[in-house]
Formats: sequence, C-alpha cells, structure tokens
Amino acid sequence: MEQERARHQIALDVDATLAIGATLLIVFVGCTPAHYRSKADLESYQVIDERLYDPRWVIPSVSIEPDAHSRHFDPFDPDQPPHPPDDPSAHEYMHVANRMKGYAGWHDFGDAPWVESPHWRDCLILSDRGDLALTPDRAFELGLLHSREYQTELEDLYLTALVLTLDRFEFALQWFGGNDTAYQHSGASGVPTESNTLTTRSTLGVGRALSRGGQLLVNFANTYVWEFTGSNVTQMSSNIAIDLIQPLLRRAAREVRLERLTQSERNVLYEVRNFARFRKQFYVEVTTGSEGYLSLLLQLQNIRNLEANLDSLQQNLDLHNALAEMGAASRIQVDQVFQSYQRGRLALLQAHADFETALDAFKLILGLPPTLPVELDDSRLDPFQLSDPAITVVQQEVAQLLTQFRELDEAPSLDHLRDGFKKLQDYHDPVAMLIQQIRVELDRWESRTIEREDGQQDDQFRRELVAFERLSRRLAEMPGELKTVNQQLAQDAEALAEDKRTEGWEALQNRARQYLEYLGELFVRQTEVRVHLIELRPIDHESPAALRFALENRLDLMNEQARVVDAWRKIKVAADGLQSDLDVVFDADIVTEPGSNKPFDFSAAASSYRLGLRFDAPLNRKAEANNYRASLVNYQRARRFFIALQDTIQQDVRRDLRQLKTDALNFEIARESLLVAARQVEQTRDQLLLAAPGDSSSTQDVLNALNELLGAKDALIGIWVNYEANRMQLLLDLEALQLDERGVYSGVSNVSRLAEEISSPRTDATN
Repeated sequence: MEQERARHQIALDVDATLAIGATLLIVFVGCTPAHYRSKADLESYQVIDERLYDPRWVIPSVSIEPDAHSRHFDPFDPDQPPHPPDDPSAHEYMHVANRMKGYAGWHDFGDAPWVESPHWRDCLILSDRGDLALTPDRAFELGLLHSREYQTELEDLYLTALVLTLDRFEFALQWFGGNDTAYQHSGASGVPTESNTLTTRSTLGVGRALSRGGQLLVNFANTYVWEFTGSNVTQMSSNIAIDLIQPLLRRAAREVRLERLTQSERNVLYEVRNFARFRKQFYVEVTTGSEGYLSLLLQLQNIRNLEANLDSLQQNLDLHNALAEMGAASRIQVDQVFQSYQRGRLALLQAHADFETALDAFKLILGLPPTLPVELDDSRLDPFQLSDPAITVVQQEVAQLLTQFRELDEAPSLDHLRDGFKKLQDYHDPVAMLIQQIRVELDRWESRTIEREDGQQDDQFRRELVAFERLSRRLAEMPGELKTVNQQLAQDAEALAEDKRTEGWEALQNRARQYLEYLGELFVRQTEVRVHLIELRPIDHESPAALRFALENRLDLMNEQARVVDAWRKIKVAADGLQSDLDVVFDADIVTEPGSNKPFDFSAAASSYRLGLRFDAPLNRKAEANNYRASLVNYQRARRFFIALQDTIQQDVRRDLRQLKTDALNFEIARESLLVAARQVEQTRDQLLLAAPGDSSSTQDVLNALNELLGAKDALIGIWVNYEANRMQLLLDLEALQLDERGVYSGVSNVSRLAEEISSPRTDATN
C-alpha cells in the first residue's frame, strides 16, 4: 500500500514537473517579431512624448514609418519582407558560397518586383501637362514626405529613444526561465553496467539591478531524473538560489550606477531639440536657402529680365535694320546691335540651363527624382514685373509705324497718310487705360505712404514722399495731354491735302515721335510706381533684445549647456573608479531533502547560506587614473565649446542684423538705379531716332542703356532675395522661427516683444 502511494506521488510529481516544463516552454519560446516591433515602437514613442513639455521644441507626433504617400513607403510586411531585387552576379553567392550549397529559403517570403515602389507617383497631384505644381509651402510638405535627410534625422531621434528604453529596462524586474532536457546512455548488457537516464531541469528566476550598484538574483530550479533501466528509479530535487552583491566603495553610489541611465534620459531630450531645430533649418533650406525655392525664383526672374532684354535687343535690331535700309545707320552699327542680340540669346540660353540644373538639385533636396517635371508658383515675383507688357507692344508698333514712314524717299499718298494717322489715333484708348492702371497703382503707393506717416519717417521716407507727390501731379496732367495729342492728330488728319502731302508726312512722323516719347514716359512712370510698391519693413537693427532672446531660446545652446553638466558629472563617475572594491556578498542555496522526490519539500538541514565581504585593493588603477584625467580635460573642453557656441550665436545674430541693414539700404540704392536706367533707355531710344545718319555713338548708347537696365533689374531682385534669405536666417539664428503641425511657417515666437520687432517684411513680393 505504501509502495502504491509512493508511486502515485511520484506520478503526480512527474506530471507537475512536466506541466511546469511545458508552461516554461510555451512562455519562453517568445512572441512574434511583430509583437516585439510594436512594443519597441510604443515604448520609444512614449519616451519621446515625455519630452514635449516645452513649446520651444514641440514637434508633431513621431512615427518612423514613412507615410503611404511617401517615396520611401514600403507596402510589404515589415517583419517578413520579400526578397528585394538583387544584383545578378552577387546573388549567385547567396546560393553557392565556396562551392557549398547555400540557404534555400531566401525566397520563402516572395520576391519584391522593385526597391522603390512606383505607386508613390499616383499620390502626386499633377497638372494636365503632367507637371507637379509647387509653392514654397507645398515644396516643404513634399520634403517632409520624401526627403532622405529628414527621414534619417527622424530615425536618429527614434534610435536614441530606443537606447533609453533598454537602459530603463536594466533597472526593471527582469524574469528569466528555461528548460534543459537530455537523454544519457552509458554501459551495455543491462543492469548494473548499463544506464539510461532522462534528465529535465526547469528554471524560473528574477533579477533586479539596484540604484546603489547592487545586484539581486533569485532563481528557482527543479530537476527530475528518470532512470528507466531496470527498476525505473526516479529522482526529483529543487533548489532556490539567492545571490546579492552590494558594493560599499567603488560602484556603490547612485550617481555612478545611474550615470548611463541619466545620460540616456538627457540624450533623448537633446535629440528632440535637435530634431525640432532641424525641422526649422530644413524649412529655411527649402524655402530661402542658397539652393531653395526663393533662389529658383531669383533665377526665374533673371530669365524674365533676360527675355525682356532680348525683346528690347530684337526691337533695337529691327530699328537699326530699317534705319540701315534708308541710309540712316551704317553696317557697322547694325553689326554691333546684332552681336549684342546674339550675346543676349546666349545669356538667355545659359540662364535656362543653369535654372534647370538648380531645379534638379532642388528636387534632390525634397527627395524627388530629377526627371519629375515641376511647375513653380511664381506669384511672389509679380511685384517685379515693373512694366506692363502692353506698353512695350504699343512702343514696338508705333516705332515700326514711324520707321515705315521715315524710310520712304518721298511723301506717300493721301490714303497711306490717312491710314497712318488713323493707326496713331487708335492708340488713344489703350494708352488711356494704361494711364488709369498706373493711377490705381499710385493709389496703392499712397496707402503705403499713409501707413508710414505715423511710423518711421527717415530721409528715405521723405524722398519717397517727394517722389510720390511729383509723380501724382504728373499723372494728373497726362490724360489731358493725351487728349490734346489725339485732337492734334485729328486736326492734322483733316488738314491733309494733295498739295500738302509733305507737310502731312512730316506731321505724322512728329506725332509718332511724340507718342513714343509719351509711351517712354509711361514706361518710366509705371516702373517708378511699381518699384516703390516693393517695400521692406525695417527691423530694429540695434535691439539688444535680439541677443538676449537668442541666448535664452536657442535649442542647440540649451543642449550644449547641458553637455557641460554631462562632462562635469563624469568627473565624479571617473573618480569613483579610483577607489577600492569592497562588496557585501550574500548567497543562499535552499534545496529539498535529498531523496525526498518532493519538489517543494525544502530542508533547512540541506540548505546553505553565505555572508561575507570581498575586497580588492587599488594597487592597479592606471586605466582608471587616465580616464579620470581625461574627464577633467573633457569638462574644460565642454566649457569652451559652450562659450564658443554662445559667441558664435551672438556673432551670427549681429552679422544678420548688420546684413539686413545693409540689404535695406542697398535695396533703396538699387531701386533708384533701376529708375535711372529706365529713364536712360528711353532717352537713348529717342536720341537714336533723332540721330544723324552714321552716328554710331547713339547705337552704343542704346546698347549700354539696355545692359544697365538689365543689370539694375537683376540687382533689385537679387538684393530682395538676399534680404528675404537673411531675414529668415535671422529668425532661425534667434530661434524665433515657428512651424505649425504640418511643419509650415506659422510666424515668429511670441515669448518676447522681439517677435513683433522682427516680423515678416510687408512687401507685395512676400504676400
């Protein structure tokens, strides 16, 4: 009876052991890769979100998985991605390496047809011509989707957070367990020389790292041995092992044991700030950087200036050809004009090539392929269209009319003369509409002047006020003058007679010249009005608040200041390594009674305990001493880096303010230079029509004037672009640039009155 109970108990114990082993096997086989990936994401994103408590470095919700609209989106299972396309020659070594057959399951998850999914293009909104329409904000949004640099920065932030989750886990309660089952055979010919045993050992334990440097480990182990040769003898035993090590000297302090965790916690904050600042830097790079959107608009405007200049050169060439046919211009003059025209064509061709090259580079910044056709929104260039094309068209037509009549050897017929007068009279209404258009634009200039009357009134403002009043009076006179000219044309047409054809011929040419002078003045007046509509709001160039604001809000300076403390903290950690080792060691081995075959029948008599001290004298601390000395040097370096960054920030801000002041004055000079150049072009054209035959100086004067006008236009847009780029750089250097959730510019920081002092210039070009 007792023997049956013993066997029954053994059976129960075996079942319990097998159940424990099976449970451990199921639990510790592990979860799926997708589970671990999701858990890592959850913990890392939570770590990042914990740092977003200050509006100065708030960033949108972070996810390193590219958006479905992104060029980098991977539609396949991230945990079981299919085999990507491989280089055929290299692929052979995956199947045969050193004449050995390789792994045959590389294609178990399928084969991907491409590395870059072609479907991202389906998410682009294209025009009917297949072009991608871009504005500055749209370009930046596309950059956030497709930029490789942006994605890398985002992943760097994630990886820093991932490191912290592991460092935090080091101080968490860590469970471990496993099972070791083995069959052993020895001897032969049965009992007693043969032995066949099955041994299974299951363990379950927990460990904990203590903040004062200690380490606690508790481990439960159960061993079952089944001898199934002969009488099927079974043995079962269990033990609980407890190990505790607590340093008392070296590695015993919290500041030492928690240093890695502390640094990881701080590193995530640094990376959040770095990423927040990178987003601003990326915005500035895309919109106003040296290879950004605004730079492309500058090149585009230069192309338009070259096109306008080429039209003027073409008009000048046509005029010289006509004058040459009537003997009023020499062949040398025509050749000079033709060479100038050819150089204009070459300059325009080169400008187009440079623009396309710059556009390809801009696409790479956004992460787009260079072959993708794009169309830039050039509305910001509207204020730089300084004259209505209609003026140039009428000028060309009147000049052609004058040339047709001037090149005649004798007075034309009355019908021909009446037709010429009729054409000149027909220009009255279009020219009157141009005068009205300039009047409307002048009213806009007046509203700007009224806005500034209660504000800044410097010498430049007073000059503009005088120019406005003079131009206003002149425009008020021009409609009456145009009406008078038209009446005189009508009178001259009525006075035509067969015996007065020569007088009518001369009168028609004089009226045509009068019209050209009038149109030339309209060109200059409209240019003067429109160029004054491009207004730069002044910035407080002397404000010491700018420097204070930058030093208080620059995110990289905050990080550098924190790194000084990091270096200082490491001095303490390094000094700890110079001490002796003195550890308290405690071991406990609690086991079951030998031969009891009861897994939980622990016996005090069979157990053992140990408590002691472990000492290691500091007889060899060369490496630690060098490390300590290096920490002192690194601390001084960190201090210098921080001071240097402070100085650099102040230098940058002071440079930005000075440059903006210079740009503002330079812009006013360029504005005046452009007006002078426009007046010079019209004056030289008038002189050319009145010049004596063979006078080559008038030709050269026209060519020089056209070059001066082209240079003045390029200078104006170039200085404006520089001003805008430097203004955005100032906001970036001040850390006053603010982005919304989409990453688009939303204004400047409102934490200081400085935000009002340094705001966007109110110009037609920036609206």
